[in-house]
Amino acid sequence: MKILLPTIYHPFIGGITIHIDNLIKNLNDIDSNYEFYILNYKSDMPNKNTNISQNLDLNITVIDVPYIKKIRGLSYLKQGYKIGKNIIEKHNIDLIHPHYAFPQGVLGAKLSKKYNIPNILTLHGSDVLKLSKNPVGNLFFNYSLNNTDKLICVSNFLKQELPAQHQNKSTVIYNGVDFDLFNTENNKDHNYGIFVGSFVPQKGLNLLVDVIKDIDYNFKFIGDGPLFNSIENKIKNENIGHIELLGRQNPQMVAQYIKNSSFLILPSISEGLGMTIIEAMACGKPVIGTKVGGIPELIKNNYNGFLIEPNNPDELKLRIKFLIDETNGKKLRKELGTNGEIFSKSFDWKNTAKEVHKLYNSFK
Repeated sequence: MKILLPTIYHPFIGGITIHIDNLIKNLNDIDSNYEFYILNYKSDMPNKNTNISQNLDLNITVIDVPYIKKIRGLSYLKQGYKIGKNIIEKHNIDLIHPHYAFPQGVLGAKLSKKYNIPNILTLHGSDVLKLSKNPVGNLFFNYSLNNTDKLICVSNFLKQELPAQHQNKSTVIYNGVDFDLFNTENNKDHNYGIFVGSFVPQKGLNLLVDVIKDIDYNFKFIGDGPLFNSIENKIKNENIGHIELLGRQNPQMVAQYIKNSSFLILPSISEGLGMTIIEAMACGKPVIGTKVGGIPELIKNNYNGFLIEPNNPDELKLRIKFLIDETNGKKLRKELGTNGEIFSKSFDWKNTAKEVHKLYNSFK
């Protein structure tokens, strides 16, 4: 089966790239006859002399789609349509599987309509929670949903957020954890809390900094994004010496930092699922997360972590202090972390791939 994947991919680092990597790897383990053609944003990395790259071990061909930064989505859509038509005609594509509603979902829908090819759209979070709420974005969002055969949501919460008319064609398939990276091997506790994620408003980072600036404990933030500079300036201006910004890190380093942490905090005000929570659990770490999006599907309060109300600094500070308490903190971290490791085992990329494989083959 030949699959066209309009999606963001390497060298761009993020949740969708990690999702695609693990999905393809495990689909290949199920059936080595898969061929994947990825329509990716064109990289501006130096010394990249071709618009096509291949990973023959995983049957992947990556085609760069040129775009204009100020109108990234629309320009990707226009160029991707031209390139996608060529790929479909040249390679006899069997199925289209875009990731994210716009521009990838719209591109998949347009190509699907033109060539009458089955189309499956995976919704990852902010496309449902933000794009669909924007007056212009909602037009693209609805076009994507109206012109796809099946929908995959990465949490029950996202499925419930969809318009009623799309519920019947949507299915929940959770993301998995790469247990080769995220596990309890060489697990340490070096007495620091950790945040891993994009530096965007919905992650609640400004609140987190305000909460922990007066707590006598070390914290490390991993990630990058639009708010990075303002968070960095806030830390410098307020002379907060116990928060370290580590910037963007590769998955191997992310896993290592989590393994050496005491606990993970995700204080989001909006979240599709929050896979860093499960990754931390797989490393035997307790977690603190908010009662938003798919997070309550992951955190069982007082079992593998703490669920708190969003935008509640007092509650967040209280839960952090529970975990760093000199008398009972380490014992509590160990107990919650052990439970989290057990819970994480159900989030296996092998299971995710099996469900996607079934969906793919339902169109044969």
